Amino acid sequence: MHSSSLLKHLVPFITRTSQRRLAAYAQSDLVLHNDPVLPIIDFSSFASKNETNDYPRDMIEKLANACEHVGFFYAIGHGIPNELLLRTLSVTRQLFDLDSKIKNQYAARLSANSSKLNQQFRGGLARGYQSVGENVTNAKRDRHEGFDLYRDLEDNHPLRLQFNDKNLSNKKLPDYPELAQGRNPWPKEFPIFKETLTEYTAAMLRTGERVMRAIALSLNLPLNHFESTFNESFWVIRCIKYPAVHQNESKSPEYGHGCGEHSDYGWLTFVNQDPDSHNCLHVRTTDTTKATYVAADPIIVNEQIALTCNIGDILAFITNHKYRSTRHCVISPVKPARSRISTPFFFEPNLDVKLRINETTECYYGEYLTNKVRNNFNYYNDETK
Repeated sequence: MHSSSLLKHLVPFITRTSQRRLAAYAQSDLVLHNDPVLPIIDFSSFASKNETNDYPRDMIEKLANACEHVGFFYAIGHGIPNELLLRTLSVTRQLFDLDSKIKNQYAARLSANSSKLNQQFRGGLARGYQSVGENVTNAKRDRHEGFDLYRDLEDNHPLRLQFNDKNLSNKKLPDYPELAQGRNPWPKEFPIFKETLTEYTAAMLRTGERVMRAIALSLNLPLNHFESTFNESFWVIRCIKYPAVHQNESKSPEYGHGCGEHSDYGWLTFVNQDPDSHNCLHVRTTDTTKATYVAADPIIVNEQIALTCNIGDILAFITNHKYRSTRHCVISPVKPARSRISTPFFFEPNLDVKLRINETTECYYGEYLTNKVRNNFNYYNDETK
């Protein structure tokens, strides 16, 4: 089906008010506020790197306001065809539909506890498949499956070569060997997954550059101010499946939501989510004890699928928290809804970019990411799986 024809069928599902929304919240400890709408921002003017272009001032001010006060917005004019966004979701759903024996051949846990720097890490840190409950947020297992992908550094890349045998005794090496040496464990039984996600990555990188040019201007910086910090972006993709649950299914002491409340620890996040996914992604709008949330449901603007975009902790750090890294969570879809698929793309700095996290802490982005990832999965301390 042509993407424009498909959209005509999807629009009613996206725009109407769902009765499941209120029913789901009867079983939830969250308070949903239905009125606020995330800002919609058009980035089409920022496809060019030309410093002399006359960029729309009203749009830049709208972006600055969204980053400062909301931390989330819908991105249109991002340059990614609807067909590619929908195909990526479809292929990801097919991946999770594979037999568990196949998926577990590519489990992240198989290489998570590797300690020798000179071995060829098959996955390296968190690359690969995670079963339901292996991802942990706020000390509770999350109700989702995942398949994580990171940038693969080329064989001759200096950041990979620095960890070769002759350098292993050098105590000044940065502490991110698994990220630099790791390889994505692409399932050989399902080659279309690699083909599609590779195409998706290239498109998302162009989108990330486009949005970062706009963000630079919103901070009164030169258009290409950040380019040298992400010209070799160490991007991350999380392919995620959130199984649908029964409405009366209670949370156990061990399990939380589909994904517990958190802020993203990177730079920028672009969420590509099922167009019929309702009342799942929730953005926190208050910092009070009884938090208020708005549902960041997928939307279509002028027949274009919008990406849900949010600011990560690093961008908050470097703007001295002028820009807001907003906490959010994912609630499992309620049956009879189908399982939710999303493929968030994390547009990140280069692996060797130096970050000043606070007044006393400075580290490479790779070291920062390694520390974050190691605290986010149960299998690092669970040898039973």
